[in-house]
Amino acid sequence: MLARMLAGLLPLHARSAASCYRRATAARESGDWTRAIAWYRRVLDAAPDHAEAHNDLGIALCAVKDFAGARAAFARALDLRAGFVSAQVNLGQLLQSEFHDYRAAALHYREALAVEPAQLQARHNLALVLYERGLVEEAMACLRETLRRTPGDALAHEFMLFMSHALAQRDADEWHAEHCRWGQRQAQGISRQVHAPADAARRLRIGYVSADLREHATAGFMLPILALHDRKNFDVFCYSNSDEADARTSEMQQQVHGWRNIDGVDDARAAQLILADGIDILVDLSGHTRGNRLGVFARKPAPVQISYLGYLDTSGMPAMDYRISDAVADPPGVSERLHSERLLRLPQTLWCYQPPVDAPAVAPLPAERNGFITFGSFNHVAKLNARVLNVWAELLQRVPASRLQLLAMPDEETAARIRAVLVNYGIDAARIRSLPRLARAQYWPMYAEADIALDPFPYTGGATSCDALWMGLPVVSLAGDFGFARSAATVLVNAGLAQFVAEDERQYLDIALRLAGAVPELADLRRGLRERLARSPLLDAPRFVAALEQLYRAAWRGAAGAGEIPC
Repeated sequence: MLARMLAGLLPLHARSAASCYRRATAARESGDWTRAIAWYRRVLDAAPDHAEAHNDLGIALCAVKDFAGARAAFARALDLRAGFVSAQVNLGQLLQSEFHDYRAAALHYREALAVEPAQLQARHNLALVLYERGLVEEAMACLRETLRRTPGDALAHEFMLFMSHALAQRDADEWHAEHCRWGQRQAQGISRQVHAPADAARRLRIGYVSADLREHATAGFMLPILALHDRKNFDVFCYSNSDEADARTSEMQQQVHGWRNIDGVDDARAAQLILADGIDILVDLSGHTRGNRLGVFARKPAPVQISYLGYLDTSGMPAMDYRISDAVADPPGVSERLHSERLLRLPQTLWCYQPPVDAPAVAPLPAERNGFITFGSFNHVAKLNARVLNVWAELLQRVPASRLQLLAMPDEETAARIRAVLVNYGIDAARIRSLPRLARAQYWPMYAEADIALDPFPYTGGATSCDALWMGLPVVSLAGDFGFARSAATVLVNAGLAQFVAEDERQYLDIALRLAGAVPELADLRRGLRERLARSPLLDAPRFVAALEQLYRAAWRGAAGAGEIPC
């Protein structure tokens, strides 16, 4: 009664706005975004200065992918209330994920943190945008501050594990300990499923878990595996942790016995789903990359759990039994101490490359028409650390007419920062060409503009190395200690190009100089690289899948107590 009396004292438009806002909230909570948008608009008709309604409208518009409308709604909320932390974070996230305006996103996150220093989402996202702009040390500092404030923040800790691979200098033992510390913390308080021994020879159910079963490098490597699995002996399931789907997703769905979307499904429920599917071997394709479901693996829903492909390092998890690699990426006697899992090594390569159908024919060597060598970088800017730029600057100095093409710059400010580093070494800025991230149709022609691909270090390239070779470019790489630092090395060795793998920076420079100084030989190499790659183990998908299945079977026999497991 009192509430009705007080409501009667409010202006009609205020009562109307409050009623509409309640209806909008109810529609949003039920997942009816169209109705929610309609009710939020009615709120704003009655109360145009309702900052919360503008912010909530932005969230609803994001849900229906009206990103321009959402951007305007969040901006209006901030016009009305400058210190509106939620709107700052929401606008930053929209600019980051959909508009790829990392600089502006970072500004919004910083403004949110100035008002609310403990805002975790803002700190997480700020670290990610700093990394996207190649500011790895700043990103790591942001995450360390997050952990200082919130020591139990598993996500910040996990971001650090991943980003550590891009550090110019990285202590492998230190970061192995950090991985194991993360794994032990994640295991606390979680009950692991106990599995009874099973028939070692029976038909097996394999489950793959990933957020990247779409147009992504991981999916490119997985397609031939899914297509060629032995249907007589294996049932194959995929567990997708993404709400994104495309033609590549559809292609993969057609190759498997079961497809489950676990995006938005909590870890315990997802583990129960996998258990109900009777999965024998559960394979993680993400590791400590974004979108992973390691919390599911912590519950041990399958008798055998394996890490493969997406993260060339240990998970640090007691519940992860094995990691699959090869002897080049993870040299025997070196990598074992850096893993909580037991290493299973494929006989040749850990990569099964499927040449993209949209890749054009190999173009003639650009140096023959240009009269100068063009070096190309096709990797993420976070990998271009001070050590890499120092070696590249010396290379450009020693090949005076050469050019450097840098692909995948997130913004002009980042490109200018990298140019400034090289200019400081005495390199003319006119010799440096910076290009943004490109759609696939524009990505492939960039290989036609470069003569030699320069691999960064210590975080080397996998898919980009394969792409470069397929487009006729030799790749110069420096092999580090294990995993990510030897990703390109195993590509080159398996392509029969071990001569382009350096053991130190001086040898890296010598290899690049030798290639740059032999244009006729470089042109011959370019013409034959695609055929060489096609004949290599990297493209022998039937042999690769058979070897992978042998490892699966051996791991299963080991779990069943029926045999030794190869390493």
